[in-house]
Amino acid sequence: MKIGIPKETKRNEFRVALVPEDVRRLVEFGHDVVVEKDAGKGAGFSNREYKKAGAKLSDYVYDCSMVVRVKEPPLDTIKEGQTIMAYLHVEKDQNPPLLNTLLDKTVTSYAYEEIRDNFGERLVNLGFEAGVVGMYEGLRLHGNLLKKDGQKNIFRWLPPIKKSGKEKAYRYLSRLNLERKPNIAIMGNGRVSAGVQEVLKQANIKATILWRDKTPFIEQYLSDVDILINAVVWYPTDPNIVRRSMLKLMKKTSVIADISCDKNGAVETCFPTTWENPAYEEEGITHMCIDNLPSAIPREASIHLSTMILPYVLSVANGERLKTGLMTMGGLFEYQKPEEQTKLSRFTLAKPEIMVYE
Repeated sequence: MKIGIPKETKRNEFRVALVPEDVRRLVEFGHDVVVEKDAGKGAGFSNREYKKAGAKLSDYVYDCSMVVRVKEPPLDTIKEGQTIMAYLHVEKDQNPPLLNTLLDKTVTSYAYEEIRDNFGERLVNLGFEAGVVGMYEGLRLHGNLLKKDGQKNIFRWLPPIKKSGKEKAYRYLSRLNLERKPNIAIMGNGRVSAGVQEVLKQANIKATILWRDKTPFIEQYLSDVDILINAVVWYPTDPNIVRRSMLKLMKKTSVIADISCDKNGAVETCFPTTWENPAYEEEGITHMCIDNLPSAIPREASIHLSTMILPYVLSVANGERLKTGLMTMGGLFEYQKPEEQTKLSRFTLAKPEIMVYE
């Protein structure tokens, strides 16, 4: 199989789907790998490293029979009968033009976000990295809102994580001397939440984890919260957890950082944003819903992504059909929704759990 790895086209997307070490594995299995020049540059991988791994370098890779990338492909790069693997996000009606193009051109497409185990758990998941970046940037955004409100705070001095990197960002947080710590509530307690909690641990900030049982419980927290983090798995058949009408309960300096980033999802007023325009207001409350948060720590995220997708890329390249993750094939929409029993980890609210870091 001739496998193309393009340079990502989405603005401020610096990740690469496969790192040199994993390209070498594909080559060892007899596949031809073509890497677009500078595809790995943003993540710290040179053309020389890819060439040394056995890949060919090219200015154009979209003529390959299989394309492996991070984010969704531009429509004009999709070829008839091609195989594409990426974060596609078409299963919840998020991108009808992309889905229609995949169908019209009889593309075999796999979405990383829908590759699951027998229990419905996602097997290709950068939730932890998204949680780290989303929480850190949420603190910065809250600091800027406090500044505009005339309130002194130290969060506004934090540099963007894209500039500092994760390790330096952690050092900055560990050195903060907070007179008043923000009140933070996290919806969900999975991998995204774990990344959020790791960031808060660096600054010794307590968080309230809201999980299980009855969703109306959340209204009791909104009036006091400074930063509300959405880190839940949400399905289109699920109700909104934070409804538009609830926003009037929140302080004008509070932030909703929706890391799950489902349009009109768990947070009814969420819609995806970009690094160029990360935040917006609804009902006077600032929302941040960046849909490619891990791109801010591209090397770490690329290594993790590459490790996770390699077995599936190899299987597809060898002519196998994956049991999950298939979106389109032969002009048909093949997506199968997770069975109801796999939704046991869905977010609902009950008595909260207070996380205290020592």
